[in-house]
Amino acid sequence: MTNKISFPLTAVYAALFISVNAYAENDTQIETLTIEGNSLYLEEPTEDTDSYTNKGAFVGTKAPAALKDIPQSVSVVTNQTIEDQSVDTLQEVAENTPGLRMLPNEKGRSSVIARGYKYSEYNVDGLPAQMESRLGTMPNLAPFDRIEIMRGPSGLFDASGEMGGIINLIRKRGGYEFDGDLDLAIGSDEYYEVGLDVSSPLNEEGTVRGRLVINGFGETPEATDKDEHHETIYGSLDFDLDEDTILGVGFLHQERSVIPNNGLPLDSDGNLLSLPNNDYYAPNWNSFEMTSDDFFADLTTHFDNGGYGKVGMRYRENTADWSYLYANSAISSTDTIDLLPYAGDVEQKAFVVDGSYSQPFEFLGNISEFVAGLDYKNFEDDREEYKSRSATTYSISALDSIAYYDILGTNGASSYSNVTREETGVYGKLTLRPIKELALIVGARSSQWDITNNNKLTDSTTTRSDSKLIGYSGAVYDLNDSHSLYASASQLYIPQEYIDEYGDILDPREGNQIEVGIKGSYLNNNLQARLSFYRIHDENAFAFDSSYNYVATGERQMTGAEFEVIGQLSERFKMTAGYSYIDTEILEASAYDVLISYMPEHMINLWGNYQVNEKLNVGAGLNAMSEIINDSGADADAYKTVSAMASYQITPSLRAQFNVSNLFNEQYYARVGGSGIFNYPGAERSFKASAHYDF
Repeated sequence: MTNKISFPLTAVYAALFISVNAYAENDTQIETLTIEGNSLYLEEPTEDTDSYTNKGAFVGTKAPAALKDIPQSVSVVTNQTIEDQSVDTLQEVAENTPGLRMLPNEKGRSSVIARGYKYSEYNVDGLPAQMESRLGTMPNLAPFDRIEIMRGPSGLFDASGEMGGIINLIRKRGGYEFDGDLDLAIGSDEYYEVGLDVSSPLNEEGTVRGRLVINGFGETPEATDKDEHHETIYGSLDFDLDEDTILGVGFLHQERSVIPNNGLPLDSDGNLLSLPNNDYYAPNWNSFEMTSDDFFADLTTHFDNGGYGKVGMRYRENTADWSYLYANSAISSTDTIDLLPYAGDVEQKAFVVDGSYSQPFEFLGNISEFVAGLDYKNFEDDREEYKSRSATTYSISALDSIAYYDILGTNGASSYSNVTREETGVYGKLTLRPIKELALIVGARSSQWDITNNNKLTDSTTTRSDSKLIGYSGAVYDLNDSHSLYASASQLYIPQEYIDEYGDILDPREGNQIEVGIKGSYLNNNLQARLSFYRIHDENAFAFDSSYNYVATGERQMTGAEFEVIGQLSERFKMTAGYSYIDTEILEASAYDVLISYMPEHMINLWGNYQVNEKLNVGAGLNAMSEIINDSGADADAYKTVSAMASYQITPSLRAQFNVSNLFNEQYYARVGGSGIFNYPGAERSFKASAHYDF
């Protein structure tokens, strides 16, 4: 019998969570207990430091807590890390972050995975919206100060999320002093980047502040015709309504235009093609376009009693349209290949409002805290697609001469639906510190969902309403000033909108995670470490059967361990290092199950940066993965790649930087899929030369 874990059993694990060590930095005196509120709300942006670490995080907590006091695996990727590694998108961050896996595609269309699960949304300042790899909704990084990454489910504050965790991006805001910078870069494969970032007070008192970010980058690898261009415009305004209250608004516009490349087919014997191979097995008129617009607003206030209130809103619209042919077979012995047409036109909308209040209070002579709030989410997906299962055979030598045609316009839609998912949630979290060394947390969330799936081809509508109460518990025990033991039990419950072949909506997806570990904070919090062990159960995830109907899978289990060290070892040396292990297993089979075959058992990520002198800075990194076992039988060998960088401060305002990826030009497959698609060679050696000018 399968051993399932449900919420009532979480008491068993109440060697469990959150900490008040976040208040070790508050103005707290034990003799006459003084509560000033959580000082982490006032933490400076990481762009104002040169650190690889951050004291606290909001992700999965609402009220910020020190990282070592959160009883789950949380990392913060700072602005300095992003600059040193010279990355543009979230997927590149994932490639270099311990415990994360990136399934490559074009920039913005890749998938990010943690603990065996793809992230299906990303948060901005704690507010979620959809993230779907084939729709190109992965964000560019120019508008964001830092990235908070939680691994594992956290349904307490984000019931619509994913088993793999939450990604929360913190927006850049205008400062109290004028500051600006200009970035220019060129690189291999005709890479280019131009960026402008300006921050300034907009009145003499500094009570109104603005931020403007404009960024564009792209590349055109000649060998594959994999042309791609990405544009970002971001603006924000923040108003000090009084000394304790701030109103903020923001707007983010992103565009991307790429020529889709679905990877390489297998050869006629069912083997991966030898490398290097930059061939493009599709016509050169393949296209993909994405546009998104985000609107943000938040109102925050500090109360005299130490409380903190926030109301945040995010509205997002994104559109994507594509039209292309892709391989559906291996290369035949006569050098032909089968291609399938695929086209779509999608419009998504997301409207999210979240209001929360946190309050520290005295309990048994120590500072405890509660957080309470409510949220509302409305996600809409209007999707018109044409997918054919009837392939056409082409000679490989004739792929470039395939005449363009409007796939969706010519064939009409094979599926056309409008799906809305509306959720209202109420949540609360209580953190108690009965003794100075021990912090306990209990939390609960009650959610109500209404799902409507309107099939526009058949003019039929399927609806479903659902509600669920889920819980969370955790504990952190401070062994000393540097180390804490932690444990947590968390749940996720996600109603699904997918319709099976019988016209029914799939059952809700359910899962839970148990995690234990130890965290460390050293050198005045400049160096952070974590060792964690986890087990995740998950059931009813959607998949496709042989006729491409939606079906629910059985129960799966992910068991793993992670080790991570991030920070500054000395005044000159900074680093990130991590190792992750995962074992995936099907516990209870259904009619159709696919084991997660894109996860290697072992992954290693290393990056080090050394400040040689006041002007010269050098760095190097290593990413390594064990063999990937694939259901198709085409397995990918283990590999490792090395990267390097050097920067030089030419003047106080001008810095030059040179980055090299895959320094030794390792030939490897970064992803393996089916007979015709998703077999992606890893990126070959490339370089980027950039200049950063402050004004």
